[in-house]
Amino acid sequence: EKRGMKESDGENSDRQKFNQSLAKESKESTATEDKFKIFEKWLIDNGTTYPKLELRDYGNEVRGCHSKEQIYDDEIIIRVPLNCLITVEMGRETAIGKAIIASNIDLDAPKHIFLMLYMLVDMKNTNSFFKPYYDILPQKLDNMPIFWTQEELKYLEGSYLREQIDERNSAIEADYKAICKICPEFVDFATLHEFKWARMCVCSRNFGLVINGTQTAALVPYADMLNHYRPRETKWQFDDPLQSFTVVSLQNIPYGAQVYDSYGRKCNHRFLLNYGFSVENNIESDGFCPNEVPILLELNKTDPLFESKCSFWRRDLAVPSRRIRVCVGDNENAKMMLAFLRVIEADKYDFDLLASCSGSNSYRSIRDAQVAVSVRNEQRAMMSLVCLCDQHLSDYPTSYEADCQRLQHGNIAPFSNERHALIQVKGEKEVLLFYKDFGITAVKLLQARDIHELDVLMEQVRVTKHPIMYHYCRDTVSRLKQDELRRQEIRRKNFDLSKPTVV
Repeated sequence: EKRGMKESDGENSDRQKFNQSLAKESKESTATEDKFKIFEKWLIDNGTTYPKLELRDYGNEVRGCHSKEQIYDDEIIIRVPLNCLITVEMGRETAIGKAIIASNIDLDAPKHIFLMLYMLVDMKNTNSFFKPYYDILPQKLDNMPIFWTQEELKYLEGSYLREQIDERNSAIEADYKAICKICPEFVDFATLHEFKWARMCVCSRNFGLVINGTQTAALVPYADMLNHYRPRETKWQFDDPLQSFTVVSLQNIPYGAQVYDSYGRKCNHRFLLNYGFSVENNIESDGFCPNEVPILLELNKTDPLFESKCSFWRRDLAVPSRRIRVCVGDNENAKMMLAFLRVIEADKYDFDLLASCSGSNSYRSIRDAQVAVSVRNEQRAMMSLVCLCDQHLSDYPTSYEADCQRLQHGNIAPFSNERHALIQVKGEKEVLLFYKDFGITAVKLLQARDIHELDVLMEQVRVTKHPIMYHYCRDTVSRLKQDELRRQEIRRKNFDLSKPTVV
């Protein structure tokens, strides 16, 4: 189980969850306690060191590492020698691994597959060197969405993540069948359920490393017990001179504190799908939130320009419909979403303008539509954005406000699938509500009657709205509207009814 972000006033809900669980810590069976004692003895006997750390249990197969004494900045706090690592190369060297390489079959996640293969085959060996490690791996992965019940999947109603879960299950099953087809004996090592379990173990625990000059991935016992938190407090690498995987502190860590790793800046859908948790405060130190929502953009088949627009889209390998993942940010995906909307809503005049923005006829594509061409087209695009957000929001059975209320006062267990699903859909709604307001704000500005009204509205946006919204309104909307108002003023002056008109 892994967690989220710091707040300036101390521990936030992502850290507090561990404290709540510690207070309610369940009594583990003697057998489970013994497994961990054997595991730690195995590590130490084989050269692993972590002198200032200890494992703690939070219940429900959730554990973490805590400091036993003060840790100082730039200390090696975990050192795991190479002989205790399971690497991709070890899986490639198995008989089944060699058969897969020889067959040249296309697999969904090859590095993960080879790590899984080694683990699944080796687990059948009761005398395996890695048996103490295998024994402490979670027996069930009920927190992973691919193992959720139909009732639990209902928590994600309205979210595209449900389709991604189905796709992940299908991809894993396809890999399993492909391997069994070339190696029928593989069924003796793993059922489909066991294969899925291994896939998610590897997916949530592996480290991408460079070991002695080779780019690879590895399972690293003990280091994979560190939970997620940002900004990062530790860093890790394979240290060639030490021939060990090392975790080094990036700051002082006080006695008793949990020691965290960072799994990187990710949208919550990736945390939930790959690690089985959502981060409640998924906000970077600079205020950026990486949470995304995939918005479906489709050309209208009844549009007289449908074929021309399809041809325009295909130059960017797009089809008549496309999902674009957008977050609250001024990034390439957000710009592409606006470009697609401009093309969707363009009439013949505006489409010709959009398609001619590039200097070379041979390479005109959807990316060239990132330049707004007219007030009329931009207004239609923004109204379309508002409608799209409303459509996506209507797919959810509950409102954003209701989700916030439940998270704060609903008494939902901190590590439950229900809570993680609720955090995920709430994050999606935040993005949709932002872009709905984005569109409404832009339309209001585009409907300004004169420069004075535009200036007043722009100041309101600057003071009350997100900086990204203000920058778009200043750089795109205001420019378009000012140009239109100036042209109107010129036409008015050129058409002065107080002077005689010659017919």
